[in-house]
Amino acid sequence: MTTPHIKTALPIRRYQLGSFLVNILGEIQSDDSAQYHFIMALLDEGEENPSLYVTAELNMPNQRSEGRYQVRVLLDNQEKVMGSGDEWGDIENFSLFSMGIAAKLYQLGDEEPRRLL
Repeated sequence: MTTPHIKTALPIRRYQLGSFLVNILGEIQSDDSAQYHFIMALLDEGEENPSLYVTAELNMPNQRSEGRYQVRVLLDNQEKVMGSGDEWGDIENFSLFSMGIAAKLYQLGDEEPRRLL
C-alpha cells in the first residue's frame, strides 16, 4: 500500500466508525515530499496497520489558486487526489470529509462516527 512515511505525529482526534478506529493526526513530520497538515488513518479492529489514509496536504504555491490544501486518498496501491480547497485546513471539515470517504469505501452508510478523543 502507498502510505505516508510518518516520522512523528500527534493524535488530535480519535473516533469509532463501525468496527473501525479513526485517528486524525496533526503536527506531522515526514520524509515525504508532501507537507501533511492532517492525516486520517483508518484501522480495522484487531489490525495493527491502517487500511486507508486520507491526507490534507499543503498545495504547491503555483496550485494555491485552487485552495491551500489538497485532499488525497491512499488505499491499497492506489491513490487519488479528491480536490483542493482552503476548508481542509480546518480539523472539523477534514474529519467529517475524510470519515465520509471511509464510510463510502467501506459501505458504512448507517454508521455514525463516535468521538473518543
